[in-house]
Amino acid sequence: MEQQEKKKSSWKKKLFKIVGILLSIVILWYLINNFVSAWNDIQDYLINASWLLIVVAIFVYAFTFVATGHNWAYMLHKLDQTMTTADYLDIHMTSAFARYIPGGIWNIVGKAYMCTSKGVNKSATTASMILEYVYQIISSGLFLLFFLPVFFDRLGWWLLVLVIVAAIAILVALPWLVRTGVKLLAKIFKEDVSNLQLPLKLIYGLLLRYAVVWLITGFGLVLWVLAFDQVSLEQAFYLVLSYPICWVVGFISPSPNGLGVREGVMQFLLTGMYTDSLLVLITVTSRLWTIVGEVLSFAIFKPLYLVAKRQKTKRLRGSE
Repeated sequence: MEQQEKKKSSWKKKLFKIVGILLSIVILWYLINNFVSAWNDIQDYLINASWLLIVVAIFVYAFTFVATGHNWAYMLHKLDQTMTTADYLDIHMTSAFARYIPGGIWNIVGKAYMCTSKGVNKSATTASMILEYVYQIISSGLFLLFFLPVFFDRLGWWLLVLVIVAAIAILVALPWLVRTGVKLLAKIFKEDVSNLQLPLKLIYGLLLRYAVVWLITGFGLVLWVLAFDQVSLEQAFYLVLSYPICWVVGFISPSPNGLGVREGVMQFLLTGMYTDSLLVLITVTSRLWTIVGEVLSFAIFKPLYLVAKRQKTKRLRGSE
């Protein structure tokens, strides 16, 4: 009986991976086809691009990538002080690149393995990863709320008032939402995190941390688009709101690291705000922006971490 259940579960996972890969291929084919079709117009944007803004935008994303990892490291350190926050951040940075492997779980496996091998409590590690996903989803949900008026702009200002009221309701219900989200994901991961206790200050502090990181990431996206063309205040506002929505939809999709799905959602959200050629350029190159930013963040962080680690080891040996 157990073997049959394992085979069934294995079959579902394989199907999930295949669907994810096919989904990525279909959406990417559509985007690349549009990119090629609009190449003559896109060339003009590329020729006149500001390389200074491109570089700055990449550094902004590199910073937010580290900041996102620090949020997880901060949470885990609150749950288990076996290692320092910097050590946990190093684990996050190292495992993050496994997200591009089909299946979408290898970065999770990598985190769990590295933490366990270094003596970190398994329950604390699992709880921190679950909390990370819960806060990414809830915080992006707040950004989605304020994006809704784009779809219902004919309904007037009352919708904005409704959105603000809904946002306040989410903030009030945040402790319950976090607990519910943790229980739901714990069942999916088949882990027991019933002993997890979070003070209110930490619950709201974590939401603020994630919201700030999303805002800075959105600012980086604005700079990326500015490198190719002018951006109005309204366009900048919705660019900032769009990225966390795209990221989370891509995250919960079966495609590897949301590849294709994230770009497809971005194109859907921003349709009508830009020319077709510029929109295709933004959606396709935004992936390049994040990949280069992630590589840059790792290239900067890892040597600094290793140097700091060696200096700390020398100090400890010297004090003995």
